[in-house]
Amino acid sequence: MGVSENEFIIQTTLLTGKILLESGAETSRVEDTMERIIRKSLGDDAAKSYYTYVTLSGVFVKTNLHESSFLRIDTRGYNLEKVVSVNQISRDYTSNQISLLDMYHKLKQLDLDTSKDALYKQLFFTGLLSGSIVLIFGGNWTDLPSSVISGIVAYFIFQKLSNLADYPFIFEFLSTFIGGLVGYFIHLFIGTNINLTMIGTVIPLVPGIGITNAIRDLMARHYISGIIRLFESLFIAAALGCGVALVISMVN
Repeated sequence: MGVSENEFIIQTTLLTGKILLESGAETSRVEDTMERIIRKSLGDDAAKSYYTYVTLSGVFVKTNLHESSFLRIDTRGYNLEKVVSVNQISRDYTSNQISLLDMYHKLKQLDLDTSKDALYKQLFFTGLLSGSIVLIFGGNWTDLPSSVISGIVAYFIFQKLSNLADYPFIFEFLSTFIGGLVGYFIHLFIGTNINLTMIGTVIPLVPGIGITNAIRDLMARHYISGIIRLFESLFIAAALGCGVALVISMVN
């Protein structure tokens, strides 16, 4: 491997934290998983000379010998399937079902896996989400076409724009604005409540996981990460709201 045993442990620990953080896991989960791997690899007594630190921009492992290793986090998204896979791999390692080397190879393979569900599946479930939320809020069946189509359009545009570049908040605004316009014109032919159409437009892009993780981080006393996640989620929500608000103000 070309590295010492301790260095390999640190590399595996950092890789675990990287995948979790990039996949949308909360900071407390990332830090706890990394520490469990170190304790299992070194033993409880030796592990006391190591400590981990997790931020939204990187993961750290430092020793009492003033040696530290760092792995930068360039992108963050939400892939709960990867989070579940990493948790299972780490459990298998801590329960002696796999070796550290096996764990590293599994993590490497998982890190390189960029496969996603087919776009048509994503759009199908997006439509179900937009339609069901309208019914939950008391809408009727005539409100479904405009809300479902506008939600699908907004999500589709956001996915395409996100693949081209990374401009936070702007793409959320543009996606809901265009989706809201489409929903409004459909609403002119069928539909009774324009507000429900706008709800169906924004709901697929609402940062629910981000808000949940922010609250969990704050409760776990990871205040910096929690506040950053919370403000990020609130700015995204504001961008979504501005998109549909502009549509409503234009048509009125």
